[in-house]
Amino acid sequence: MTMLRKCHSFILLFILFSTYNSFSQETDFRTRWAVEAEGELFNLLDFSVSPELRLWDNSSRFESIVIEADVSAPITKFFRFGGVYRYQYERVRLNRDKNINRMGIYAEFDTRIERLRMKYRVMYQQEYTNYTTRELGNVPESQHRHKVSFRYRRKGWDITPQFSVEMFFTIRPAWISYQQKLRITAGAKYRLTKDINLGLAYKFQQEYYENNPLTSHILQTTIEFEL
Repeated sequence: MTMLRKCHSFILLFILFSTYNSFSQETDFRTRWAVEAEGELFNLLDFSVSPELRLWDNSSRFESIVIEADVSAPITKFFRFGGVYRYQYERVRLNRDKNINRMGIYAEFDTRIERLRMKYRVMYQQEYTNYTTRELGNVPESQHRHKVSFRYRRKGWDITPQFSVEMFFTIRPAWISYQQKLRITAGAKYRLTKDINLGLAYKFQQEYYENNPLTSHILQTTIEFEL
């Protein structure tokens, strides 16, 4: 219980700090609900599939449904290579929905220092957004993103604290409304049973628009099944 209180205090302080830094900008509180299944294929490939429901406008309105599939293979003890596919249906306005298809490849490096596990992932992704409007049509977008994450696991603990920082950079098109995005995540996983984990995380997300920066505070709940 001492560890749980420490995690709650850390998340609360981080929320207050992020709220202070985002003062005078456009802000929104969002919630995300996800189910994730992960396992192994043919003793060679690791995979995960995750459907997710997202709410926005202070969690009062439907934002999108996301389905993501990830497949990766360990190349060495400390390096793996993988690919990601994501489909996303997003409600922008009543007459302007979006269907988004994203494909990405990534390389991930990880190491351990006693009970602390550290990872660095670099990803290139190509995204196609199909607007239900004739004037826009299918809009391609290329990005690269970089994520550093930390996880602390100790024998006898059912709770695993986690923390990550990720940056997104847009390569093209040049006229895209945002050029980069910062996402900071603090949370923990709780082992409910041998094969089921419950996750709770707070995400601070800053999108850098040309004229109107958007700050989002996101609370994400995840049920994870290990197959």
